[in-house]
Amino acid sequence: MIHLVGGGPIDEEWFNQLDKSGQWVGVDRGAAFLLHKGMDVSHAFGDFDSVSAAELDLIKKQIGHLHKEPPEKDMTDMEMALNWALQQNQPIRMIGVTGGRQDHFFGNIQLLLSESALNHSFSIAIEDGNNLITCHLPGSFSVPVNEKYPYLSFIPFTKHVKGLTLSGVKYPLMEHLITYGMTLTLSNEIIDDFASISFEDGILMMIRSRD
Repeated sequence: MIHLVGGGPIDEEWFNQLDKSGQWVGVDRGAAFLLHKGMDVSHAFGDFDSVSAAELDLIKKQIGHLHKEPPEKDMTDMEMALNWALQQNQPIRMIGVTGGRQDHFFGNIQLLLSESALNHSFSIAIEDGNNLITCHLPGSFSVPVNEKYPYLSFIPFTKHVKGLTLSGVKYPLMEHLITYGMTLTLSNEIIDDFASISFEDGILMMIRSRD
């Protein structure tokens, strides 16, 4: 697992409870956050315009692979980090990418929807203290029950998502068509050991959440 940690707000109580195994990568101010937490950080990406001079000096001294770019560039720091992570052929989790600037948040959602991310061999997720967000191409998959995230929602990211079938949930569906603007598939719950999801066409975002 590769953890890409951005500079957005992070619930530190939640972060402290995370499994710290895997590879940790700092993205701009996220690198300073990880070092302040005493984490072993393998790579850091960004222009580092949001860190202090002292923090940048610490990043240069303690992180072996520093990918520093000028502020004027054609992609965000997180996109640079994700492009690198996609080449490592491991599951990817993006942290510290929600709760701050909404343009950055929606930009990070767009990263989940990129062709390379959608076709990645392993899972890619955005996670914070209350949400776990993934995007899916047509097919079928299962979701185990998880008390940490009791709610399960689905949002179409194409004009239509066709043939959506949900089973093992409180509000099942059978080969349903969902479209932009519908809220039918928000706030479901898993009632069996796992939920089964399938659909025939479109791109579907799944959000597992808690209050």
